[in-house]
Amino acid sequence: MGVLKLNNVTKIYGEKDTTVYGLNNINLDIFEGDMVSIMGPSGCGKSTLLNILGCIDSPTHGEYLIYDKKISFKNFNNLAKIRNEKIACIFQNFALIKELSVIDNITIPLNFRKISANIRKEIALKYLKKLDMEQFYNIKVKNLSGGQQQRVAIARALAQETNILLADEPTGSLDSNNAKNIMGILRKLNSEGKTIIIATHDNLVSSFCNKKLVMRDGRFIF
Repeated sequence: MGVLKLNNVTKIYGEKDTTVYGLNNINLDIFEGDMVSIMGPSGCGKSTLLNILGCIDSPTHGEYLIYDKKISFKNFNNLAKIRNEKIACIFQNFALIKELSVIDNITIPLNFRKISANIRKEIALKYLKKLDMEQFYNIKVKNLSGGQQQRVAIARALAQETNILLADEPTGSLDSNNAKNIMGILRKLNSEGKTIIIATHDNLVSSFCNKKLVMRDGRFIF
């Protein structure tokens, strides 16, 4: 079953003499159960692509379909609903609120759903345990290491329990052992039916995926 589809998507930054193509006429089909790595040098368009797939940014031209339904990037309420219920994102810069506790950060997306505080806490603790972070649940994020913050960001995305997960360098602040553990968790989630797309520089991360795409200058080269 088709999950995500891009048709002739272009993203342009700047105007006239300063025009830069973040994406240049991209076509992409992601199917249910795919685990896809997107590789390429810095500036090739990986993060731009994930931002459009995650409905965080909008294309200049082209169309985007989720489960065969065309997305309107002018319908901000619907975009917010998609980001909360259909697509979870692991951001390269973590996007955590450092003055809040670990568990408060993880439950932020769940606060917009009609579930009790106790259920939100149970879901958050479930994924903290998967990532061996439950002992830090009441610690403020600012007091954690970079690697620990990355695992909190991953736990927050997993706690949304969406069918689609986008990850931008999800192991970038982790040592090789922790990176393998994280990828093992993502691979297990994929085997359970979650569709996962990962932007990465790391061949280890890519080795866990069943499909590999490579970008350069805003295009797929293979």
